[in-house]
Amino acid sequence: PEPKAEPKAKAKGKAAPKKAKPPPQPMGEQITTGLFAPAVFAGYFLLGERFVDRVRGKGIGLHSQVINLFCGTFAIPSKKRQGFIKTAKKTGHDLGFLIPGGYFGDGLAGPGMLDWYKSSGIDRWSIS
Repeated sequence: PEPKAEPKAKAKGKAAPKKAKPPPQPMGEQITTGLFAPAVFAGYFLLGERFVDRVRGKGIGLHSQVINLFCGTFAIPSKKRQGFIKTAKKTGHDLGFLIPGGYFGDGLAGPGMLDWYKSSGIDRWSIS
């Protein structure tokens, strides 16, 4: 018997076009999301969305480190620790810290705020 022929490799299709970003959630809905949503919105307008997102991300990271340190100190199981982190995320959302923005770009202060953020060393802060 003759050896079977190797199957041909399938031709790769063209990459699917990227989906367009959906329009931002209406301002009225965002600003009424929680107690701190107006302050976050004002931060977006004055300081810029990228800067506020970086600072907020840094705050979330530091808070997660504190939760981990607390759980490690008191030998709290990882399942419970994950529950603490999920609760913190839900609470942050309910208070309006996690509104998406999408209207102000660099804000009034412009990209200079990101330069200041990097030069100030805040991006290197850590709990440990």
